[in-house]
Amino acid sequence: MPKSNPHRRLWHRWWSTSRVVAAIALLILLVTACSGADDTAAGGDGTEAAGGEGGDTTVTAWFNGETVPTDEFAALEEQGITVEWDIRGDTILTDMLRMRDAGEELPDMVEIDSNLTPAFIEAGLIQSMSPQIEQWQEEDPELYETIPASVWEDGTYDGEIMHVPNKSLVDALYYNINILEEAGVDPPPYDTYDELLEATRAVQEANPDLPAYFATGGTSPDRMYRWLIAYGVPFEGEEENIPQLTSPQGLAMIEWLQTMHEEGLTNPEFVIGENDEAPAAFAAGELPFMEEGINNGVAFLLDDFAYGEDWATAPYPVNEDEGGQFFGVPRGWSMAADTDAADAAGQVLRYIMSPEIAEERYLELESGVVQSIPVLEGETLQEEQPFFTDELLEIFRNLEAQIPPGTTTPQVAEILGTLKEELSVTGTDESPEQIAERYQAQFEEL
Repeated sequence: MPKSNPHRRLWHRWWSTSRVVAAIALLILLVTACSGADDTAAGGDGTEAAGGEGGDTTVTAWFNGETVPTDEFAALEEQGITVEWDIRGDTILTDMLRMRDAGEELPDMVEIDSNLTPAFIEAGLIQSMSPQIEQWQEEDPELYETIPASVWEDGTYDGEIMHVPNKSLVDALYYNINILEEAGVDPPPYDTYDELLEATRAVQEANPDLPAYFATGGTSPDRMYRWLIAYGVPFEGEEENIPQLTSPQGLAMIEWLQTMHEEGLTNPEFVIGENDEAPAAFAAGELPFMEEGINNGVAFLLDDFAYGEDWATAPYPVNEDEGGQFFGVPRGWSMAADTDAADAAGQVLRYIMSPEIAEERYLELESGVVQSIPVLEGETLQEEQPFFTDELLEIFRNLEAQIPPGTTTPQVAEILGTLKEELSVTGTDESPEQIAERYQAQFEEL
């Protein structure tokens, strides 16, 4: 796959301040219910000074997801570090902006989606963590070496480590072995989405009463990014984050989604569902194909739905001849610009990324796949997640594409979500060319 593809490491340049201001203003308008009045926190009391200074050091950490270490950082008490934590979800950017404007105290470190990092940088909300990472490497090289080198590279902006993407969501193609065998359909992997289309058609012909033949878990526009990047759709624009739907790859992707909807191969209720309709249908043995996150495979390890007998996993199709790539959705940590506890925050980061805690967050708390070499190469992963095959693990460890970072990426994602619903829920009689031109015009207005 070409190394010049712009989807990876787009953050090694600064973004236009005017575009940042516009993007942030829009985000604030969109998020109107982000009051932190009822937030709760938890932590412990330290007994020694962090970094050798007098008194305890308190670090406030905001998590995006609900994968907080179960000991709630009690092990850091011996270092004199008290961690007060909160789960903020996707409102961290707007919450920090609102609190800063109100003169309120901000957190010391935040867990954010990696594609939002440019907006945090230009808003002046986060600072370089390079000194803390260098200190980590000097003081604990053994732990430092458990982290893939790509993590530091992927978090580097203009020569400084501004973000540490320590986990990622990545998908696989789940399939029902028995349904495919009964229909006489060869199992995946398939080289292209056209091959997947033909397989779903063959299953539909043999078994016309299933609720759907292909589905995805969840309603996030991340799915659209996965298809765009798998099809090799180029991204252009000032921030290199605008998908070119009018390209041959973009038109092919639109046509594929239209065809799946028009032929009844997908189920509109699954596309807009909020109750995990697709995973439920797959677990019930009623869905031949589903693209779903690797981390959610544990939900299908059932006594009456056995892995290797009833279902299995494979890489989803990637149109490599058109420049397609496999894709992940990384998330990680950044340090607030105004923190007075930078070194202690560095210690908290070490703790979160230690193999024991990383393994717990992934295998027990079901976070995204962690970037920890001992976890990825360990026997526990193979034993507890046999569906995370060697082939899928190799793909994960060599991912080179993600949602392109940029200050307008949230607006791009919103437009893509609308496109997904039009193509897969309501349907349209327009041609792929007409659809592409209409949505491309919306992108160009950002």
